[in-house]
Amino acid sequence: MKDLRTFFEDYSSLFPEEIITIDKPVDCRWVASAISTKVEQAYQTVPILIFNQLKLLDGRVSPYPGVVNLLASRKRCAWAIQSQFERFGIDLSRRIREKKKPEIIAGKDAPVKAVIKKGAEVNLLEYPALVQHAWDPGQYITAGFLTCFDPDTNIDNCALQRGWISGERELRIGMGPWNHNGMIYAKFEKAKKDMRAAFWLGHHPAVYLGAEAKLGFPESHYESAGGALGEPLRLAPSETLGEDFLIPADAEVVIEGFIPHGKRLPEAPFGEHLGYFGGQKWHPYMEVTCITHREKPYWHTILCSHRDEREGLGGARREGTVYNLVKTVVPQVTNIYRPPSCPTHIYIQIKKTKDSQPRHAILAAISSPEGIKHVFVFDEDINIFDESEVLWAIGTRSQWDKDLVVVPNCAVAGLDPSAGEGDMGTRGGIDCTKPAPPAVFEQRTFIPEEVMNQVSLEDYIPNHKALDGSRR
Repeated sequence: MKDLRTFFEDYSSLFPEEIITIDKPVDCRWVASAISTKVEQAYQTVPILIFNQLKLLDGRVSPYPGVVNLLASRKRCAWAIQSQFERFGIDLSRRIREKKKPEIIAGKDAPVKAVIKKGAEVNLLEYPALVQHAWDPGQYITAGFLTCFDPDTNIDNCALQRGWISGERELRIGMGPWNHNGMIYAKFEKAKKDMRAAFWLGHHPAVYLGAEAKLGFPESHYESAGGALGEPLRLAPSETLGEDFLIPADAEVVIEGFIPHGKRLPEAPFGEHLGYFGGQKWHPYMEVTCITHREKPYWHTILCSHRDEREGLGGARREGTVYNLVKTVVPQVTNIYRPPSCPTHIYIQIKKTKDSQPRHAILAAISSPEGIKHVFVFDEDINIFDESEVLWAIGTRSQWDKDLVVVPNCAVAGLDPSAGEGDMGTRGGIDCTKPAPPAVFEQRTFIPEEVMNQVSLEDYIPNHKALDGSRR
């Protein structure tokens, strides 16, 4: 079965330079994040880092390896679902819609139950969760899917939500009322019942991409994860939450517990995905009852506001949602890209046949629930994956007095510090396309294609080594 370990085995055989193991002791407070940040700046394709000796806050070295940057490369994520760089978001959306019902196996056969710790044996502080940014109050789970079941339908819901390890058996959870987990929790609170919940982390990248999909409510993320994976996700009964509470059998770690109703504790500040610190709020918390994991589990961390979120995981989900939405309005859409440079931007490529199409595409895109703030529409001859081409087209194919679309009084990302009261702001877009045929527009410069195809730098520059500036 596909899991994180089979992915490492398969991927390292093809791209050994993209998995780097660090055997020196590394402090989990800030130092691991600093190393990863410098790696992002130094490498064209951000490699996976495996830290074998992460020093915990008490100075001890964790017996478990830590993994970062698993999802920090769009190329790598595309490979994980058998796609290509340019079609990644669209192909992922298609695979997610091809849902697969999970396969239920016995607990004794689940690799994640190789080690079982309950009650007083539970100590979250033994695990190498990172303190990522300067104002974070402590170690955070950031690659864990908080999972619960809707009491009305018994359908699972999974979401990547942060958990502050605030004690040996306590997790304070960054869960607001606007997401599906928050909606389910509200049902338990209304019934004055505690909610069963589990965090699971460490799995094949395709599982992460599928489980993070934006679905309707209620819809199974276990099924969408299977669709992205290309095979049913294996599940097993929990240890302390009941036989009907199912957890991923091939994950690296599962943390089980209860979220008390009607209780909150202060959580954060925390370095969020937009690159700013989110303020402290009163949030629910989990009382942990059990931890199960593999022998020597990999502890997966997503570095927030870094390439994990901006290039691989976050971008793909948003691209698929926006592409499907815009495609129904403007069938001439050919591709879409959420650039890692800014999580609230989206680039749309169309084969324009009418001058109204870019405006319709912009209006459709900014109606998305994905927090898209600025939309840019380009012709087919613009490589939307190359920021220099994007900026050139904005500068030479748009006049903002007629091509700018501005829609005020919209809901925008709550983490956007420029948002107004009640997270209200302005969404908009720019038409960066040429006039539709038969109108005439200046021809961009080019060299004859046959000449470009004939020229090879190796023939003229000895020992030439090509550099790939596109981060592919």
